[in-house]
Amino acid sequence: MTSRSGTEMYVYDLARNLIQRGHRPIVYTPDMGEVTDELRRNSIPVVDRLEKIRETPDVIHGHHTLQTTAALLHFPKTPGIFLCHDFDAWHDTPPKFDRIGRYVAVDQTCADRLAHGEGIELERIQILTNPVDLNLFQPRRPLPEKPKRAVVFSSYGTPESIQPIREACSQQGIRLDAIGSNFGDVCRDPYTRLPQYDLVFAKGRCAREAMAVGCATIYCDVFGMSSLVTAEDVVYLNQLGRRTLASPLTTGRLVAEIQRYNAADAAKVTQYIRQNNSTDSIYGQLINIYEEVIEAYQKRTDLDPLDEIREMARMAEWWHLTRSQRTAGPPLVRPHVPVTFPASVEPKPRGLQYLKHRGKRLWRSIKKRVRRVTQPPAVPAPPVEAPKQAA
Repeated sequence: MTSRSGTEMYVYDLARNLIQRGHRPIVYTPDMGEVTDELRRNSIPVVDRLEKIRETPDVIHGHHTLQTTAALLHFPKTPGIFLCHDFDAWHDTPPKFDRIGRYVAVDQTCADRLAHGEGIELERIQILTNPVDLNLFQPRRPLPEKPKRAVVFSSYGTPESIQPIREACSQQGIRLDAIGSNFGDVCRDPYTRLPQYDLVFAKGRCAREAMAVGCATIYCDVFGMSSLVTAEDVVYLNQLGRRTLASPLTTGRLVAEIQRYNAADAAKVTQYIRQNNSTDSIYGQLINIYEEVIEAYQKRTDLDPLDEIREMARMAEWWHLTRSQRTAGPPLVRPHVPVTFPASVEPKPRGLQYLKHRGKRLWRSIKKRVRRVTQPPAVPAPPVEAPKQAA
């Protein structure tokens, strides 16, 4: 929970929605950050160690492989679900515990990973697209006939990767901004900033939020591009997600998509997203899944604790075999990098040197205090009177 990417903000929105519905969510994350501070301000408990949770939860909603596994092992009698956000991220590899009653995918692409890449049974997979909080993302005023302002909304984009977008907008006379951590602009309130733009370049959650507000949206990112989202293909793009980014991101393709801009059609897209991707609708279905999983688990009599031990062995093998392929997160063994200091900068002592350094400072401090106690106070000399002058 140290950044504001898709999974973190999904957890943030879901926890707040559960509180509003009268449930008591507890968020577990080994990595605290700004988002956890915001959750606590919303009266939602956040822990970085599972042992701090003193009440057994009814259900475990897992994101990411290791955190889900840890929670399931810590609460061995609690059923769970696993939500997959990405097609090839190592941390979205599903743990295969029998207590996971449902595997949820945010689009058809992730569902195919679960079924055909990981071997999860089709009856245990369900697709729930990313939701949008319609209470925050209010519709903007009607779009102009031609776009005047555009923005790149991306967690992955860099100034170099968006150069084709910048060139395309320049050719069409459109002013372009960029929002994202790599642009030095981490957006904490997209619902207030998106209405300022007519055209948005984004994918996934960011694209849905832009469409919900009423912006015309071109579905693209550093992975590639699809097209301008229209009323005809919004269902297709909404269900397939990243898979639609099959074309290279080029200036020519972007110009062609910008020229398809149509304010009336963008309004129809907004209507579809607001009807089908609201948090009330998606999270309502999610709560139904929780209840089904809990009920099914209570009826099961065939669960074998040894199966979970075997699954842990399988995951240990997986961790070893895939560690060279993992690109996210810190390396398992950090390479030694020698540190050099300028001549004018003295390095701080470390290890034994640090202890010697602190010992010398402490000894000097003790000697000063001893001198203050043992030395007699100095007696001030009597004042010298000035000689009297004759009148």
